[in-house]
Amino acid sequence: MFDQIKEWWEGTSEREQQLTLVSGVVIFIAIVYFLIWQPLATNLEDNQQKLNKAEQTLQWVETSATKLVAAGVGGNQKTKRKQNLSQLINTTAKRNSISISRIQNQEEQVDVWINEIEFTQFLKWITTLQNDSNVHVISVDLSRTKIEGMVKVNRLSLSY
Repeated sequence: MFDQIKEWWEGTSEREQQLTLVSGVVIFIAIVYFLIWQPLATNLEDNQQKLNKAEQTLQWVETSATKLVAAGVGGNQKTKRKQNLSQLINTTAKRNSISISRIQNQEEQVDVWINEIEFTQFLKWITTLQNDSNVHVISVDLSRTKIEGMVKVNRLSLSY
């Protein structure tokens, strides 16, 4: 086969050889562009858009987390408690369709873990606990999940 190509090449005129070389270079450049450069550029653009969206989500979560912490730093009013803190957390979580994966009582506080929850639902629940039952957020450790708007509560420490 190589001999046939060599024979064909030698049988063509110099002008045809130049045209063939130029065509080969153009085809090579087109292959490099369409098979390598364009997919890389498209992928880079898509990843940049995903990064921008993730940064916006992170900024929103940080802003909302500030509101969450502010909601937990309420006054020091003591209210009469009809039930202990873990019971209150369990009943309000069930009422708000929140699935608590783990709850741990400590001396004056309760630590709560939630596998996955919509962040706005989490904020509403915490705000309701603070406003209605004077429960305070001591600390919160959140992480993003793969689903946008959803968070995992790694640890939420609450007290009266």
